[in-house]
Amino acid sequence: MAQATSIQASATAPAPGDAAVAQPSHEVNAPGTQPKGVLRWGWFLVLNGISSVIAIAIFIGLFYADGMDRYLRGMYEWLLAHPGVTSFFAFSPLSASLLVGWGYGQRAKKRKAAAARAEAERAAAERVAAERAASATASA
Repeated sequence: MAQATSIQASATAPAPGDAAVAQPSHEVNAPGTQPKGVLRWGWFLVLNGISSVIAIAIFIGLFYADGMDRYLRGMYEWLLAHPGVTSFFAFSPLSASLLVGWGYGQRAKKRKAAAARAEAERAAAERVAAERAASATASA
């Protein structure tokens, strides 16, 4: 079986005699040595079993929810009387996706502006260096 490698979580070196030296923050398996087999399949089956039980419970709860008809009928009639609320519910996923898209667009604009600023600063630094080199050769 392969040995696990200990890695420090901190980027800075701990002081001598520090407790962090004696205890690594976590263990990392060497490449290709991740345990396979029964344990992974076991968790896969357990988690799928839990999700199946939840799905079946929701299905049965809705299938036998005839006692909720009077409450749902009232909500249905209220929604028919207030079409603005129904429209808001219908368009809220669209609104959310537009808001997320706008946020990504703003982030891309900021990233492009930062790259343009960095390029301008680099070009200015090169121009200043070239001017200094030209003035140094002219005075020599």
